[in-house]
Order: sequence, then C-alpha cells, then structure tokens
Amino acid sequence: MRSHRYIGFPALILLFACTIWSSLAQAAAIDLTEIIFEYDGSPWTLGWKFSVATPTSVEALGVYDSSQDGLAGPAQVGLWLASGGAPLVQTTIAAGTDAALDGYFRFAPVSNTALTPGIEYIVGAHLDSDATSLFGGNGIVDPRVAVIDARYSTLGTGFAFPDQTDPGTEGAAFLGGNFQLTAVPLPAAAWLFGSGVIGMLGLARRQFRESRETMNQSHE
Repeated sequence: MRSHRYIGFPALILLFACTIWSSLAQAAAIDLTEIIFEYDGSPWTLGWKFSVATPTSVEALGVYDSSQDGLAGPAQVGLWLASGGAPLVQTTIAAGTDAALDGYFRFAPVSNTALTPGIEYIVGAHLDSDATSLFGGNGIVDPRVAVIDARYSTLGTGFAFPDQTDPGTEGAAFLGGNFQLTAVPLPAAAWLFGSGVIGMLGLARRQFRESRETMNQSHE
C-alpha cells in the first residue's frame, strides 16, 4: 500500500499565523487602503506627528507613490523630534522604481533609529514632482504607533522641519513621509501555543489511528 506524506494541518495553522504576524510587523506605519485626496507637495515638507507605545526602531523611511509606478523625481524624507532640531535620520529616495514598494509607499533603508515611548516625533517628506496624499482613517496604522496630527513646513521652504499644524487635523497625517519599524519577533507565547496545539492534535490523531486499527482487527 502506497503511503502519502502531507504537511500536517497544525503545522499549516502555525505557518499561516507566523506569515500573518510577519506581514503585519513589516508593513508601513500607515498603510493606506483607500485614496481620498491628493495634492501638490512640492512647495513644502509634509508629514505627521506621532508617538510609540513600546520601545522600537525605525528601519526604513518612505514616501508616497501615487500610481505605484515609480517616482517622477527624487524625494527627501526625514525624522525629527517634535521639539525640532536636525533630523534624527534622513534619506533621499531616488526617482523611478528602485526603492522597494510597500502598498502606496516606496521605502529606503536607514540606520536603525530608536524610538522611545513618551517622546513625540515628526516624519516628513518633500517631493519635487509627485502628488502627496492624506490619511484620515482611510488605512491601517501599526498598533505600536499613535498618529497625533498632520504637519507641514512653511510654504516655499522645500525640505525643512514640518513644525506647523492646523486645528482639526488631530489623528490625521499628510503623506508625505512614512516609515517602517523593526519587525516584531513572533512572541514566545505564540510558539508555545502552537507547539501545544500540535502536541494535542498529534495525540488525538494517534488515538484515532489506534481506535481505527482496533476496529479493523475486530472485523477480521
């Protein structure tokens, strides 16, 4: 009798859970699911203020790619303390499609930059030749990130600290700039849970097989 080897169902469940966790952990800080408004971003730097719930690090800075087909021109992206000063980290994302696309954003890796709970930050971008977008609940926010308000620099300043905001922009963001956080490892509890499920289902499978063998013997 030919035997067949299959990937166990419990292993598939655990693999699926790991894949979903990994994809969520590596997504953009704001992942747009719908485009509700676009506008010219060239006169200023557009971004948003935020804080984080747990210690983490920025590993990539990104910029909005309206048609997801490449940037018409280079974009400068920076991360600042909300109190101002020089950028904590910044990069230029080249025109075209070389930068990695994640949803509606193109990202470039940067040196890991630590973020601390209780401190507010601003991320912003200046695009010479491309549209920017608006977040106002039309997307998914990384659970580690709290969006505070939309930010912009003085008109005509190009790439500069986006220190200005308007009433009514609480919880909104000019995109503008975006970022990716360091991926969160699958929690040990999840591994333990998965191992426990596999063990329990393995025991049930063995008991079922033994019961079936006993039934077969009783019919011989």
